Amino acid sequence: MKKYLSIIVLLSLFVIGCSEQMSVNSPVNTNTSEPNWIALPSAEGMQMNKTFTTSKAIDGAKGGMIDLNTSYNGGLFGTITLTSSLVFPKGSHSGLVTFTVSHDDKSCVSSFGPSYIFNKELILNIKYTGLDLSGTNPAQVKFAYLAADGSVVEALNEGIILDRSTGTLQVIKAKLRHFSRYGFVRKTK
Repeated sequence: MKKYLSIIVLLSLFVIGCSEQMSVNSPVNTNTSEPNWIALPSAEGMQMNKTFTTSKAIDGAKGGMIDLNTSYNGGLFGTITLTSSLVFPKGSHSGLVTFTVSHDDKSCVSSFGPSYIFNKELILNIKYTGLDLSGTNPAQVKFAYLAADGSVVEALNEGIILDRSTGTLQVIKAKLRHFSRYGFVRKTK
């Protein structure tokens, strides 16, 4: 009887200890909801999606650019393409710094590193083609970044192009003063 009682007590402790509400290490106020990022289709066949990443050393005194052009088989139109350029104007930062641009493989989101606040705005252009944008309301699509507090903040830009007939989603001259996660999001409010 003692053996069965011990097993029941251990199982009860295990269940209670593993429940999310009873986590001792978790902060009290957590925001675990992810923004409503626009999704990318999976790659076809045996091909696996991957994060598309490129790095480059940029001298702040001279400025520079990081470009990425890539594609993969998949989606409604057969091919998904991604073209991006990140322009660093002269005086955007001090010294020679290696920056990295990573484009997600699951959603239209880009991450930048290292964490940085710039003296001058960087200009970012991103264009996806081949996306299934049927049912997407252009008025509800924004280009935004994920702030440190978890909120989604619209990034200043000169326009967003959404063309359902070609599956094109593009931001024109988004202005970046700092690095974060930036991407296309569906606003629901």
